[in-house]
Amino acid sequence: MSKELSRVEESSRRGQILRLLRAEPGLTRIEVARRTGLSATTITRVVAQLVADGSVTEAGKVSRLGTGRPGTEISIEPTSYFVIGVHIGAGSVRIGVVDLMGVSHRQSGFDFEPHQDADVVLDRVAVSVTQLIADTGVDRSRLLGMGVAVPGPVDADHRRLLMPINLPWRDVPVADRLEKMVGLPVVVDHNVRSMALAEAQFGAGKGLSSVAFIYLRMGVGAGLVVEGQAFQGGVHGAIEIGHLRVVEGGEKCICGGVGCLETVLSERALRSALADLGMPSDVSNPFVALLSAAAESPAAAAHAELVVKRFATGLSGLVNLLNPELILLGGFLSAVPEEFVGQLTEATREAVFPIIRPTVQLRRSDLGLDAGVYGGATIALDHFFYT
Repeated sequence: MSKELSRVEESSRRGQILRLLRAEPGLTRIEVARRTGLSATTITRVVAQLVADGSVTEAGKVSRLGTGRPGTEISIEPTSYFVIGVHIGAGSVRIGVVDLMGVSHRQSGFDFEPHQDADVVLDRVAVSVTQLIADTGVDRSRLLGMGVAVPGPVDADHRRLLMPINLPWRDVPVADRLEKMVGLPVVVDHNVRSMALAEAQFGAGKGLSSVAFIYLRMGVGAGLVVEGQAFQGGVHGAIEIGHLRVVEGGEKCICGGVGCLETVLSERALRSALADLGMPSDVSNPFVALLSAAAESPAAAAHAELVVKRFATGLSGLVNLLNPELILLGGFLSAVPEEFVGQLTEATREAVFPIIRPTVQLRRSDLGLDAGVYGGATIALDHFFYT
């Protein structure tokens, strides 16, 4: 067996063990061997290596079988290594230092004008990342790399942002540029897909076989995780739910289509609706503002009902095609009242295939507007530690 093949197989075993410990901390070596199918000799060797580099710690001895010698529990040491999670949105950037179990230790960020050149924004990202590392005091030898969640499809190598709808950028070499300026390896992925992965591995979707994530901010996007893996279907792997046609003969969308979901459900559309209703549009969360106004204004209530109907039409397409176990609502949607979640769930169920209706489950994400930071961090952890 070649040295390279041996190295790859050893890395694969290491990743298999780490992923299991991420999902179930505190297993004994015997339990790890049974779950993975690896030999006791392999488990002993790999775990010894992980303990030696500090990634895994051994705790007290337990015996869950009731017979034989008790085994020693092993768990990932969360703060032995860190990654940088970056979310580049359509006008804002958030950055965080995140540990091996998905916990953010410090964050920073800045806003930018969407018409700004990509190189200018990436320069600011590099400066902000460098400053955040210094402020946090993390030893650079303990930084595994950076994950950058971007607002559009990426290339197959996960290094370039190809064509975001809400930014005038095209084919941006995000990884190359940031690696050169920051000095850390970089992986790039679609922002909402990375958010879905964060929820599936560390959040509300942990332990489920399929999780969809819907993110509303400048636009509305979707991500899907199946059996722990981010769905990468299609040419570029993006699920553009915001550009499903939900209104025949509707308004022109910025994508060039007509009647897209984003013509009624996007930050731009919601602020415009508030202004048309004679209400303040410069609020922090225009969707929550619209729902609040609906309690007092018949006109606002009518518009909110229309938005729910259009949203449910878009979600029904996702459910009929992919049938996820759980749909999580993020971004502006993470702050909506529970009553709205119930209304949207019922409206979506009415629009899907009958046998699927009882399975439709929606809930708010706990990640809030920082979902992209956790998403970027999760793709970095997957790429540089757990794989």
